[in-house]
Amino acid sequence: MKINSELGSIDITRKAIADIAGNAAMECYGLVGMAHKRGKDGLIEILSGDQANKGVGVKIEDERLIIDLYVIVEYAIKISVVAENIISNVKYNVEKQTSLKVKRISVNVVSVRV
Repeated sequence: MKINSELGSIDITRKAIADIAGNAAMECYGLVGMAHKRGKDGLIEILSGDQANKGVGVKIEDERLIIDLYVIVEYAIKISVVAENIISNVKYNVEKQTSLKVKRISVNVVSVRV
């Protein structure tokens, strides 16, 4: 996404936005890690650290961001509370660090781990 100002322009890639969103989500209590599905067998891999951005999808619609997160949460913690914390933290960090507005964040709980 390109941001223009009187001094020039800044080009922020989707990967950079995914990195910010993934790292912000990983800070949240109750999150085991990010996830993505491999193949048709439904195998779920926990992504952490440098791979956290692979569990994040970023789309741009009407100059605003739509972020999809695929997460694995801890067992015995209320999923809705974890999801609300993730949404809040990701929205705050992405908007603060990029100056772009977030239209929607979807948290997709792929698995629950003990």
